Amino acid sequence: MKGSNQQTYNRVPQLGSSSRCPSINEQPDLPLSESCHDGSRSRTGDSLPDGEFSPHPTISINPLACIRSDESSIREEVCLQGDDFRDECARLPPRASRHQYAWSMIKRILTTNFVDGKGSLHLYRHLCRAGEDPDIDDGGLAMVKLIKLWVLSIIGIMLVHPLARWMDWEIDENYTLQDFVQYDFSIVLLDLLFFFVVGRLYNASCRGIDHLFPWGIFIILGSIYPSIANDFAFLRHSISMYDIMCSWPVPLFIYALALLVTAIVFGVALIRSHHRRNVLRSRIVEAITLLCLFILPYVRSDTFHLHHWFGMWWLGMQSNAPEWWARAFQAFALGSYINGIAVYGRDPILGCGLAFYRSTNLGCEYMECYKGAGNETEYKDFVTPDWRMCNAAALKDVT
Repeated sequence: MKGSNQQTYNRVPQLGSSSRCPSINEQPDLPLSESCHDGSRSRTGDSLPDGEFSPHPTISINPLACIRSDESSIREEVCLQGDDFRDECARLPPRASRHQYAWSMIKRILTTNFVDGKGSLHLYRHLCRAGEDPDIDDGGLAMVKLIKLWVLSIIGIMLVHPLARWMDWEIDENYTLQDFVQYDFSIVLLDLLFFFVVGRLYNASCRGIDHLFPWGIFIILGSIYPSIANDFAFLRHSISMYDIMCSWPVPLFIYALALLVTAIVFGVALIRSHHRRNVLRSRIVEAITLLCLFILPYVRSDTFHLHHWFGMWWLGMQSNAPEWWARAFQAFALGSYINGIAVYGRDPILGCGLAFYRSTNLGCEYMECYKGAGNETEYKDFVTPDWRMCNAAALKDVT
């Protein structure tokens, strides 16, 4: 092998030799890669033909001699040539190893959309005979992404619902898929529409949620984690003022503190991303507006209950940076939203207070018992649990 390699080097023109090699541009009929790999013209490594290396004047050949480096784990081709080509050879990328090829295939599998957005849009426009005018008012790729979000989220809810029962997770036994379709379906679509717009899922940085990384993997994690975490006894508590002040154990406070620290680190990274893209001020205004619209009007109520479907839905919208980790949390939040709807239903954050208001406002017959004895025509006031005194007994006295 050493002798063969020595012969190879003897047949290759030395760098810095006085003979000038023609440039690549002077050989348009034979690209560089062909000159290095075509066995009919020149060979690599120890397979050079016998005899001295001499380009034939009548044969279209790029006078490059390529050898194979056996000392590297990556198959590199070293092109030996004149001084004029030293820079060109230095810029030639090395061939990918098997490990690099395998990793590139894995990345392609994880990031390839299951349904091609442009192909779907083309098919839709073809069926509607809309043509291919880029200015046509049909929503374009953004509408395709929204439809993917709707369809995959609804499918996720319909899959997690029976899975939770099969795994014997904590569920609402009375909530069925029929109840979901009849009572929650339309408002879930509105939730997802808001999530789509505020979460910037229409941007080019998000190619739709129908690929494995980060969307598919983290949606699956988010859709099962809340139910798995509920198997730990200290986590079986809600986020309400009464439960926090009166029922939370010490381990749950430690767990909440760890989540708070993680949230602060994540928030700082998100702020830096927004600042780098010069959108920090607009995102702060947006977050404050959403806080005033969806949380502050209700948090003062004693019946306020931050269901995990609501909390993750709100937080997921704020993680609208283009980086993969921001999209990963967004996917996890969407999965947690799917879990909440599938397992318990879309319960209101004001709980029984909202149910009482709607029932009495509509004059539902089942509320007659709440009017009390005699000929009373007015309902008694709704009694809320007192978290300040840890007293919820008043609810039990309602007859």
